[in-house]
Amino acid sequence: MAGTVRERREEGSGRFLRYALLLVLALGAALFISRGRSGPKTGTQAEAFDLPVVAGNRERFRLADQKGTPVVVEVFASWCGVCRRTAPMLSDAARAPRKNPVRFIGVSVDQDAIAAKSAKDQWNLAYDVALDDGRFSKAYGITVLPTLILIDGEGRVRHVSAGAPRSSELEDWLEDVGAARL
Repeated sequence: MAGTVRERREEGSGRFLRYALLLVLALGAALFISRGRSGPKTGTQAEAFDLPVVAGNRERFRLADQKGTPVVVEVFASWCGVCRRTAPMLSDAARAPRKNPVRFIGVSVDQDAIAAKSAKDQWNLAYDVALDDGRFSKAYGITVLPTLILIDGEGRVRHVSAGAPRSSELEDWLEDVGAARL
């Protein structure tokens, strides 16, 4: 009888370990799948935003003012190494002559304007940089830096990249909205 109780205990603890292992694997898979998700869903109407430009040629950047023109939004931070390595590719794309106009805007999630301005200067960004006070990131579901969002001229989210896209991928996006390189 004592052997039977021990066997039941061992069987019960083995079953517990199997369930615990399955739970850990399921949580790991959920984290892995959600890790790459950042930004709004493609095909949805982009949330309106109005941000102060802290480095550039204008005082504010309003999505509503861009009606009819596609907008590439880069969400970044000055401390983000991937963002820094992505900067030359994005600046090259912003400077390139195109069939139709496209606007680029950097949205910094830094704590202050000085860090955002410094990133624009040090990385030689070819587009204005606005500062997010947290509302933009929340409205757009930003969880990964950099996140790139292409909004078409009608205000719909056409493409989203959590992390840095390849240059060819960005050019495909821009061709998709009529702003191919010349």
